[in-house]
Amino acid sequence: MNQQRHTLAALRVSRWVYGGAFLLPLIIMCVVFFELKITPFGHRNLLFSDMGAQYIPILENLRHTILNGQFHLFSFSLGTGSGILPLLTYYVISPFNLLIFPFSAAHLPTAITWIIILKISTIGLSMAVFLRHAFLRSGWSMLLFSTAFSLCGFVAMYFYDMMWLDALIWLPLVALGLHRIVSRHRYGLYTVSLTATIICNYYLGYMTCLFSVMYFIYLIIEHQPNPTPFKDVWHMHLAAIRQFMIGSLLAGGMSMIVLIPTAMGMLLTGKNAMFVANFLPTPLFGPEVMAQFGPLAGNYQSHLYHAPSVFMGTLMFLLLIVYFVSPRIRAVEKRRTMWLLITMGLSLFVTLFNTIWHMFQQPAGFPFRNVFFFTFLVLTTAYRAWQTRPAQTMNDPQKVLALVWGMGLLAIGFLSAQVIPRIWARFLPSYNNDLYLHSQPQFHLLWLALGLLLLNTMLLFISEWRPIRIGLLGLLLSVELGSNFYTGTQGINFGSQTKFEKSFKQDAAILNKIHANQAKANLHRIDYQHSEIGQAYSGAYNHYNDPIMFDYPGVSLYSSTLMEQSRVFQHDLGYFSANVRRISTQGYTHLTDTLLGVKYRLNAGNPHPVTKLSAYAGIGFAVPKAMTDLQLNDQSAFYNQQRVLNALGAERDTLDPVTVKSVATRRAKVAEVNSIPDKTYIPGPRYLQTFTVRINATGLLHGYSPSNTLVYSSLRVNGKSAKPMINADGYRYIFRLGQFTRGQTLKISYITQEPAAGYSNQFVSLNQTRYASLVTQLKQNRFKLRKNSGVSWLSGDVNGTKQKSMLYLAIPKTPGWSATVNGRPVKIQSAMHARSVVPIIRNYDGMIALPLQRGKNHVTLTYQTPGLKAGALISAASFIIFAFLWVTVEWRRPLAKRTDDQKKERHF
Repeated sequence: MNQQRHTLAALRVSRWVYGGAFLLPLIIMCVVFFELKITPFGHRNLLFSDMGAQYIPILENLRHTILNGQFHLFSFSLGTGSGILPLLTYYVISPFNLLIFPFSAAHLPTAITWIIILKISTIGLSMAVFLRHAFLRSGWSMLLFSTAFSLCGFVAMYFYDMMWLDALIWLPLVALGLHRIVSRHRYGLYTVSLTATIICNYYLGYMTCLFSVMYFIYLIIEHQPNPTPFKDVWHMHLAAIRQFMIGSLLAGGMSMIVLIPTAMGMLLTGKNAMFVANFLPTPLFGPEVMAQFGPLAGNYQSHLYHAPSVFMGTLMFLLLIVYFVSPRIRAVEKRRTMWLLITMGLSLFVTLFNTIWHMFQQPAGFPFRNVFFFTFLVLTTAYRAWQTRPAQTMNDPQKVLALVWGMGLLAIGFLSAQVIPRIWARFLPSYNNDLYLHSQPQFHLLWLALGLLLLNTMLLFISEWRPIRIGLLGLLLSVELGSNFYTGTQGINFGSQTKFEKSFKQDAAILNKIHANQAKANLHRIDYQHSEIGQAYSGAYNHYNDPIMFDYPGVSLYSSTLMEQSRVFQHDLGYFSANVRRISTQGYTHLTDTLLGVKYRLNAGNPHPVTKLSAYAGIGFAVPKAMTDLQLNDQSAFYNQQRVLNALGAERDTLDPVTVKSVATRRAKVAEVNSIPDKTYIPGPRYLQTFTVRINATGLLHGYSPSNTLVYSSLRVNGKSAKPMINADGYRYIFRLGQFTRGQTLKISYITQEPAAGYSNQFVSLNQTRYASLVTQLKQNRFKLRKNSGVSWLSGDVNGTKQKSMLYLAIPKTPGWSATVNGRPVKIQSAMHARSVVPIIRNYDGMIALPLQRGKNHVTLTYQTPGLKAGALISAASFIIFAFLWVTVEWRRPLAKRTDDQKKERHF
């Protein structure tokens, strides 16, 4: 009876502790966001970095399409069109995102704030559950460790990449499931939690799988009281190993509904290139990493590259040292734990291992994304040290030794931070080494770290364990974690919630004038470069994802799931692309408007913001067979456009070069150089080059620099600035110089560092009369969509002729599309072929082309997400197997055993 009362009391304490584990991080986060004036606690919001550029637009698209019944597995809001499932699985598959639906679009940033707060609080709760059941202890001291994990350095540095927070929620449950496999041979919790991790975020789910293998091996070895050969350990734990393998396979199988279609989609991106340097056994940091155990060591200004964010509170760092000093912990246990931490540390330290952990790619910004696994292992080690009651079990020399070790390691870290990064930046100059040098903590923070270490040592080693001592430790830890999170936001340009609400409504009103976000039969694209929503961002906002945010068909995208094929195709035609994750609307011409089906160009700053484009000839039209044989070349935009015009049958000189009358070059003046943005790095001498040209055709004048030696931000035409809206310095794209008439003489000037290469710069006019004639001809064989067309199922009619025997559709030729012409299946061909030369030479398909018969043709196109059916079947089969095994092995068998034991007890 007494044992039962103790058990019930422990359960009641656990419930209160679970509540505290959730509420304590919630309170800390509310206080931090209140101080930062983040909505709903102030007028600012999280419109910065990936949060403002990707998460909020994507979540708003998801909210809008579902609430309005317009959700499809293919979206024309993703660049020129793409399957949406890889985007969702990469960014938004999380049960917490259901909170976006009660909020309006204008108040979505407020929903994001609450989602982040609740996720961080849930991390604390799941960590408390792990500590309670893995170590069979309950008490208020668990809050120290659960809160340390929920607000660790990884969270403080990357909370705005909120898709990663789900992995921290599930990790303690995955680890608890591994404990249950080893101790009770039950794999249900492990399988369910690992499946949830992979589905919520397959990227960190992959890392969790690697961690699970490593942690499981540690557990079966740690289960032996004495050193035992691994062969004997294998035989003794054969049942647990079998359960681990079955559980892992079932988790992978149940995740296939996400993994297969996502993998097939990600293979179409430009992030699958391999670089030899990423697979070398080189070090990524040195002893300066020890400084990261001190508070305030990192902030947003260093988010592109910095040392691993291992901060979790000074108390936890001290307890980690206590673990290896304490006489209550056996030497064999210390060795096993040490090797576990070293193994995990090597995955951060060695480039080869770090690349493998990051899915065989080095991160582009936000490095060491696997550091929270190391944090988790350190916290479990610290909790083991806490359970030994070090104040009572360690003598004074041992306590002093722990303090000296802690102070020494911190001192080594901060001293090394002032020396080693400078050596690397000097003798191995690189972009990352330069960023790493400027990410190091200031040396004066060492005194703060040492003071906190001394204070925690005094509180930890007090012999009487009263609640007030734990309360003081908890208060100190909360202040440390909250302050570290607060200072981690230094350098962030928060957005304005007030401006966001106003601007969103203004842009939505303009788009509603042309019914931009309604499913219509006459599918067309919209170019909205000058939207008002950019006013809500304090930092640079380049409008890449406006089409996603406002759910209209566009031509731009910023996403890790951007199809490389579409990006290269647009780039070859002259569009600006900074890297494999971005394609901009900047770089358009009348020809690209026609090829991509752009019908409207919007500008919120104009009295009449809507401009209907005369270059629009429909989403598709009949073209000559020559379009399917056309090969575009990289870094030759005007050459490509001329070849396209020839293939379409345009008149000669539709694209007409200017006549260069003279070229003048001189050293640039200081005032002229100062007009260039600070981010544009131009080493060496700079020159001002001026072209005097005569216009040979009335129409839009464009320029292109094949040598890429022109600083666009310094462009001037007749003395007036012609710089682009988005800073594109250092990249090739077609720039627009304005509308001019034949016979005009212009002076085009710009700054360059290689004036000799400037003679290859090209300036051409698109003859508006001749081009209008070409568009009129294309409209005569326009593809007319029927009213029953949607997004992933298109149906329409087009007339084919002897000269125009192919239907060109402004939809990328990607896997998933199937087509019929006059009821018969046809093979989809590629209209034009794109080419990239960086980082490797590779050809890509262009847009969809279908063979036509003479006369009227009825064409249908259907899209199905590649791999979705196969993934769904495998997931369903795996779930059925898991449910069957769970009922028969994990539920009925233990139940039958308990019933049999009770019968034997009654009989006895």
